[in-house]
Parts: sequence; C-alpha cells; structure tokens
Amino acid sequence: MHKIIILKNYKQEIFSHILRFLILTFAISTFTYADEIVTLNTRNNVTQTFLLLEPEKEIKGVVIMFPGHEGVIRISKSSFGQFNVYNEGGGFTVSKKTRKIYKKNGLAVALIAPPSDRQYGMDTEFRSSNEHLEDIKIVINYLQKKYNKDPYLHGHCRGSFSPASIVTKLRNIGVSGLILSSARSRGRHGAVTDYESNVVSVPVLLIQHKNDLCKGTPYRKLDAVIEFYQTSSDTVDTIVVEGGNTKPKKNGRVCQNGAHSFKGLQKETAQEVSNWILGKQFKTSISD
Repeated sequence: MHKIIILKNYKQEIFSHILRFLILTFAISTFTYADEIVTLNTRNNVTQTFLLLEPEKEIKGVVIMFPGHEGVIRISKSSFGQFNVYNEGGGFTVSKKTRKIYKKNGLAVALIAPPSDRQYGMDTEFRSSNEHLEDIKIVINYLQKKYNKDPYLHGHCRGSFSPASIVTKLRNIGVSGLILSSARSRGRHGAVTDYESNVVSVPVLLIQHKNDLCKGTPYRKLDAVIEFYQTSSDTVDTIVVEGGNTKPKKNGRVCQNGAHSFKGLQKETAQEVSNWILGKQFKTSISD
C-alpha cells in the first residue's frame, strides 16, 4: 500500500512539472511580444490612438500606417487577446493581410486612428495641417524611444497626404522612408505633388496598380509623382501591380476596393514592400 501511494505521488509530480512547462511555453510564445492599443496625449485636450502590432521575433523595422479615405478605423479586442479592426474604406494599409505579412517579416506596425478631435474623419486640409504634424511627431518620438529606430511612414490613397505632408514638414528628420500606395495624384482633394518640392530626401517607394479605377489615383499619373520625388531623393522606387481581383465588391466604391487596394495580391504586395524596407531585393512588378 505504501508503494502505491509513492507511485501516485510521483506521477502527480511529473504531471505537475509538465503542466507548468506547457503554461510557461504558452506564456512566452503568446505574450513576449504584446500587441496593444496605445493612446498618447498630444495637443491641448487631444489624444492620438494607434494599434501597435509587434512581430514574434526580432524587430527589424517600424512602419506607421495611415488608412485611406477619411482614415476612420475602430479597434476592438477579442476574447482571445487579438485585435479586430473595422475600417471605412481604408484600403491596403488597414488590410489584415498586410499587417500579418509585415509582422511576419519582423516589422512593428503602428496603425493610426483619427485623433480624438477628428473621430469622424480626417480630410486633406487636416492631413496637411500643423495639428496633424504635432500628433504624429509624438507618435514618432514614442516609437523611436521604444525601438531605437526611425519609422517608415506609409499612406494609402487619401492617407498618402499624411506621410507626404509630415515628411516634408519634418524636413526628413526622424523618418527612415516614405511609402505611398495608390498615391493621390489628381482631383478635387489635391495631389501629393502639391506639397513643397525639392524637400523629401529619404528613400521613397510608390506602389500602383495598372488598372486602378479611382479617379484620384490613375496609373497614368504615376510618372508625375516619380518625377516630383526624384528632384530631391536619390532613391525613388516603384512597384507596379497587375491582376488580382480588379473589380470592386458589389456596390463597392472603386476608390476603396478592387485594383485600387491590390485585392487578390495584397499578400504578395506586402511581401515586396517588406523586402524594400529591409533592404532586400524586391520585385518591381507583381502579377497573378
């Protein structure tokens, strides 16, 4: 009887050790790099919120992402500790596929929401303002201190006005590079080429779909954007996308879906953008 009790205790001890090991392993793999919602005080009585996503291994770079359209996103946390992002036509920079690929490649992602005084959206005037600059400067400083790296600024469609304006106003200080996907090049909202010329000297990457149906971001105007940045930057690279799901969703807007947002080729596009950021060879054309 005594031997049986000892055997039972021994088995319980082994089981206890295994259980502790599994719990510890799960905790390390799940929480070493924690995603979080960050809210910073910026201007007087104004806060700036963003979703910060960290890769599971070494952080090789940092990207600040500006959603397209009016930049309106809603962030919620699921019961599993993951974050869901609802967006109103934010395009490539709010795509879950884009965020996943960036994280997989070692990039920390800060997805920008509108500031507290612009919860219903950011128009071109605000994206070009000193108020917006002040908000994002504080975000940049926060990320620099956290990761000891200058971030890349990536905007999509109307979201391209934000990084284009900010990099110009900052005179490139504290920024590693400018990334514009489906950059605004014409129309009633203006164009990124409307900002002060001969200023942006950081590396620039432009991503454009050949069949983009958005009137403000036509493929035929890509050369004008390239030439604008080539006057001041030694590195102006392009990635041209062709194919994928070129038609927008039923009843969807052409400036929020389909070719405009690289649907059907978002993973491939995000991978090549990641390669560019990390200084690796990247494809200048993507097709299915």
